[in-house]
Amino acid sequence: MAAGLIIVYAIGPRAAQSEGIDGDFYFSGQLKGVFASILFLLLGFFVPYDKFGKYGKAFTVFSLVLCFLTAALGRAGMESLVLCDEGACRAITLPILGSFQPAELLKVAVLFYGAWLVTDRRKKNQLDKSEFWVPMGVIIGAVAFVVAFMEKDLGSTAVIYLMLGIMMFIGEMPWKQLGLFGIVVAICVVLLIMIAPHRLERIAGFNGEGDNFHIMNSLIGFGTGGAFGVGLGNSVQTTGYLPEAPSDSIFSVVGEAWGFFGSVVLLIVYVVLLMRIMDVARKTADEEKSFFVLGVFAWILAHVIINVGGMLALMPMKGITLPFLSHGGSSMLCVSFAIGMTLQISSWTKREAIDEDSSSRRGERGARYAGGRRRT
Repeated sequence: MAAGLIIVYAIGPRAAQSEGIDGDFYFSGQLKGVFASILFLLLGFFVPYDKFGKYGKAFTVFSLVLCFLTAALGRAGMESLVLCDEGACRAITLPILGSFQPAELLKVAVLFYGAWLVTDRRKKNQLDKSEFWVPMGVIIGAVAFVVAFMEKDLGSTAVIYLMLGIMMFIGEMPWKQLGLFGIVVAICVVLLIMIAPHRLERIAGFNGEGDNFHIMNSLIGFGTGGAFGVGLGNSVQTTGYLPEAPSDSIFSVVGEAWGFFGSVVLLIVYVVLLMRIMDVARKTADEEKSFFVLGVFAWILAHVIINVGGMLALMPMKGITLPFLSHGGSSMLCVSFAIGMTLQISSWTKREAIDEDSSSRRGERGARYAGGRRRT
């Protein structure tokens, strides 16, 4: 978050000037987002997991309805209530708080519901039965229709599918059913790409056959940065050449300003964070909470891979944020809440380990004491 503040503070005025908006727009928004995200992180840390977990199904339904209403209001032309960009209406406008993307809230909801569903059906040995696949199929279909088709947000759809897939894979779902899940998801993604001209254009741009303005300027940024970068105050790509520089394209800004080594350091920070999250999932005794943490791992991993891969032209460009770094409050708020919940689960895991260790030592002392008395 601190790195994001520094970058947005340095490039925000230039980016805003090129777009004809107030020079403090990006930094003030980023600063508010960081403070709000810290509050959400504390909320996730202090409010017990079960207070949220038991409402996972209702939370998911509510989030899907909110996503549907956002897209429907946008299609109805009520752009005073929603925020639309190039025909995609993904954010609802809230008084005082500003805009918020319900798809980010849906990711949190799916974390809770997916973790409960996989854990419950796993205990009942129903991961390969209709008791699991009916609700899971409803989630897959609803997310494809509401988020990918109506909101035109294929990136968030892919992230949700990956979260669920990781949970099922670690949950030891039979390979046959896991393969079926992969086939169904692949068919949904292909169909969603084929019916959307803008997605076909992105793939064509990735193949060098269409409009590759965004990809080329991203690569120019990395090439200009070289090994150690040109410095934040000397960025050229943020003056109107690089689309969405403070948000979706911020990794390219890092490459230009801090160079190859700065980019590698940033990626190492993400790797360390992901390793710590996986460690929490591995050590958590409660299966449902462990699956929740695995979902958080998949969420952050997917965002990093899709964002960085697009900026480096390793995969088709997709508008998705880089966690904690990109300008944009919705993503930062929700992922911070998920990290706060992960920290809570981690703290209980440590307490359980300490309690078990203390019990073990008490047992050893008791055995020695008893042995001493028998010898007497």
